[in-house]
Amino acid sequence: MNSSTDEKLMHLYQTNKGDEGTKALVILYKRYLRKMLVFFYFSFNNNYPKAQDFVQDLFMKIIEQGQTFNTSQSFNSWIYRIATNMCKNEYRNSSIRNGHLQNIFKEQCEIVEEQSSYNLMIKEAISKMEQEQRALIVLRFKMQMSIKEIAVIYEVPEGTIKSRLFNATKSLTFIYNQI
Repeated sequence: MNSSTDEKLMHLYQTNKGDEGTKALVILYKRYLRKMLVFFYFSFNNNYPKAQDFVQDLFMKIIEQGQTFNTSQSFNSWIYRIATNMCKNEYRNSSIRNGHLQNIFKEQCEIVEEQSSYNLMIKEAISKMEQEQRALIVLRFKMQMSIKEIAVIYEVPEGTIKSRLFNATKSLTFIYNQI
């Protein structure tokens, strides 16, 4: 079972609610735990406790909505699509709490002062980006996803992702130069 594809494991989960289905889900959890933790960590400005909470929520969604997964499609794209949508919803809901997030970021900056000033400035610049641009930067450069994989996640043509990434890196450069 460990050598099965993600899609086959998801199919096992969908068709077997007993031990076999549970084992399949556990394997998927182990495969994606670190990836999702890193994705949420960087999406939420290095907030580790929040990233942990979101990973748990993500896998609860997979448990609850697992039957909606189409096994002829990529599980990797599906899970990142769910994670990206969770981030979008959180940013939308957190616009009221924006001042609180800025305080958290200031505290994090104080904690990481021993890091090189260049890395700190890059992190600061990324944190000031719009949510969608930040997510694209994280998916492409931190998670090292291909343009094609990101296009599948966002359900848009690859050219659109290239254009959005170009604008995101341009924005990042502008913000970085303002710091």
